[in-house]
Amino acid sequence: MTVDVLIVGAGPAGLTAALVLARAGRDVLVLDGGPGRNAPAAHSHNVFTREGASPTELRRIGRTQAESYGARFLEQEAVRAEADEDGVRVQLADGSEMKTRRLLLATGVEDLLPEIPGVAEAWGETVVHCPYCHGFELRERPTAVLDAGEKGVHLSGLLLGWTDHVTLCCGPDRLSGDERQRLTGLGVDIDERPVAALGVEGRDVRTVVFEDDSQIDATAVYIQPDQRPRGPLPDALGLEHTELGHVRVDEFMRTSAPGVSACGDVTSPMQAVQIAASSGFTAAAFLNNDLIDQGRTYTG
Repeated sequence: MTVDVLIVGAGPAGLTAALVLARAGRDVLVLDGGPGRNAPAAHSHNVFTREGASPTELRRIGRTQAESYGARFLEQEAVRAEADEDGVRVQLADGSEMKTRRLLLATGVEDLLPEIPGVAEAWGETVVHCPYCHGFELRERPTAVLDAGEKGVHLSGLLLGWTDHVTLCCGPDRLSGDERQRLTGLGVDIDERPVAALGVEGRDVRTVVFEDDSQIDATAVYIQPDQRPRGPLPDALGLEHTELGHVRVDEFMRTSAPGVSACGDVTSPMQAVQIAASSGFTAAAFLNNDLIDQGRTYTG
């Protein structure tokens, strides 16, 4: 089987790209490998006309709309790929192989959560990563930030737009004098005791528990975990990465491998539904333009 564009990933980026390319008359196949990164969250926020919709509902709507213009979907995962000037060969998890003129990676990222008991249990509900996504729902709660370094300092100050009760749990000897002075001036509490666990009830966090068994109240916890590209294809294709570990793309969303583009969270630390969807639109438009130079057969 050979298609114009094979899209790996069916989140906001991949679904938007599928819609744009299908409306351009392209033969589009989307590999939907299962639940996305935001599956633990009950709602999606700051989404134009779909504020508060669940991630599952957004995916359902996006898939239905793309299918209405001819995009096809396959419930499969890609495990290997090889790219050259003639196209990209992709091996699927069931052992079958297909060829595509262009490959678009919209696989997203995997959050590498710290191995602190309670974090995974409440992740996406009351243990979260983004105040723009969750800050309104968790506003005015006693809030803890589990992070050291620049990310934790920045996030602690940012959260003061949603709550006056922020404690940075950073561990001992992790802050510079300037960072400590800045946070103190903003009214952020600093706790340098090593964190042992989170006290949770169901998916609701209640406390931060320290190694000495003491604890503080916290009904909202923010973590900005390290990430890695989801799935084996970036490594299989030998793609270049940014310093933060995302797939490196140019202004046309093309990667370092011939015929391979990428979009969405896998390419950027700026991660939200609207941003990912915009990235998918950009990638699709440039892919369609690239294919024009190779000739085409209208499939509409």
